[in-house]
Amino acid sequence: MAGKLLVTLLIISYIYKTFLNEQKGIGDVSIVFAQLLTADHLPLLSLMLFLVPVNWALESLKWQRLAGKVVPVTFRDAFRGTLTGLAIGVAAPAQLGDTIGRVAALKSDRRLEAVGAALVSNGIQFYVSAAAGAAGWFYLHENLSLSAWSKQVLHALLITVLFSGIIVVWLRKPLTNRNPEKAFFRKIHGYIRIIGNYTAGELLISLFYGILRYLVFISQFVMALLLFRFPVSVLELAACVSLIFLAKTLIPAVNVLGDLGLREFTALVVFQHYQLPAEQIIAATFLIWMINVLGPILIGIFLIWKYKWRNAGNLKL
Repeated sequence: MAGKLLVTLLIISYIYKTFLNEQKGIGDVSIVFAQLLTADHLPLLSLMLFLVPVNWALESLKWQRLAGKVVPVTFRDAFRGTLTGLAIGVAAPAQLGDTIGRVAALKSDRRLEAVGAALVSNGIQFYVSAAAGAAGWFYLHENLSLSAWSKQVLHALLITVLFSGIIVVWLRKPLTNRNPEKAFFRKIHGYIRIIGNYTAGELLISLFYGILRYLVFISQFVMALLLFRFPVSVLELAACVSLIFLAKTLIPAVNVLGDLGLREFTALVVFQHYQLPAEQIIAATFLIWMINVLGPILIGIFLIWKYKWRNAGNLKL
């Protein structure tokens, strides 16, 4: 009970801090939002909202397929685990909270064996974001106000990340089939050995879900920018958004608390070349956060408490 209460308080403080910081941003974001709530924008806003459950459903399908290698998982349980992981991710470093939330929601004594499945799920989304971001980078890097040295470093980093992902997938079986001698490493091996059991076909299907999900949320972001009728082509907007997600991928925040600020800062840097109003760029990033993160987090809080009350004796990890 105390742990869940602490998590809930941290989530609420995160939401409060986010709204508070937005009022200190560049320009009056609230006025910009008021200008968006018009009948002309209603179709695009409605489509963005419709894509929210599609986004998280695709992530849940990916999680269901990967976790199903360890324990049977219904789509409903996978969806619940995805939203619970999102909520707990606010209160824990990096992807730790997401992994804990997903694994804890599984109805099995073997739930800890699914830690590796969670790592694979996050790894697939990481790679999709990195690959798409690399495409956006090579398309737009000449327009960015970065030093030649910085661009060379990022070139090398992206190439290293992309090739490393391929190598890890290729060597997944040898890397996980080893039997460590020390008890501590044997325990960790028990959590991640599932990684080597996935077939190429299973990974490809999960990758397909990851690509679809990426296309959904990059489309939502582009739609948010289209609301302002910027004199920028859709292709360039999509490339800019891919760079924003690339920064979020390569520079992971300690937790979700820093995620929004990172997106806003990167968005301002990426769109600097186009000389667009900063307050509108910030409003677009904040709108995406409200639609895709705030709502699901609130649902995740409800699921955390609901799951605990009904299964209080089965949540020990």
